[in-house]
Amino acid sequence: MSQTNDERLRFLRRLRATKKFTAQPVGQDAIEEILEVGRWSGSGSNKQPWEVVVVRDPEIKAKFGEWGAQPAATAAVALLIVSTSEGAAFDEGRLAERLLLGAAAHGLGSTVCTIKGEGINAAKQLLGIPEERRAFTVVAIGHADVEARRARPPVAQPRKPMDQFAHWDRY
Repeated sequence: MSQTNDERLRFLRRLRATKKFTAQPVGQDAIEEILEVGRWSGSGSNKQPWEVVVVRDPEIKAKFGEWGAQPAATAAVALLIVSTSEGAAFDEGRLAERLLLGAAAHGLGSTVCTIKGEGINAAKQLLGIPEERRAFTVVAIGHADVEARRARPPVAQPRKPMDQFAHWDRY
C-alpha cells in the first residue's frame, strides 16, 4: 500500500519532541530499523563522520539525565551520537533528524537532547569513547507518556505564518 504525498507530508509535519516516556521497552527489531534509517543519512562527501552508542542500561541513562540530557533518563533507549570532528556538527544534526523520523515511523516518541558540561567527558570515559571524539548529542526514544503530554500547558508560541517564515527571491 503506497502513501499519497499528503500522507507523507502529514507524517513529516506531525513529528514532535517527546520529553517524557513510559516504562514500556522498545523492541530490538525497532531499534535496529531506526539505526538502519540513521545509517543511510546523508553526509558531506559521504564521509559518514559518526557512530552511535545504543544505551539501554537504566543507570547510564540516569547519568545522562543528571548531565543535562533529562529525557534520556526515562527513555527506553538513548542513542549517543559520536562524531569524528567538530566539523561534523551539521551532519550530526542530519543523522539525529533521521533517527527521530525512524522512531516516528514506528509510532514511538523521541527528542534530541544534549549532555552538558563535565558530563561530556564523564560520558565518554564511562562508555569508552576516545577523547578526540565529539559525543554529547543524544536521541532519546521510547513510548510517549500521553498523560504527561496532556498535562503540559498549551504551546505559547504557534508556528510562524508562511509569510513570516519564507521569503521569495529576496529577503
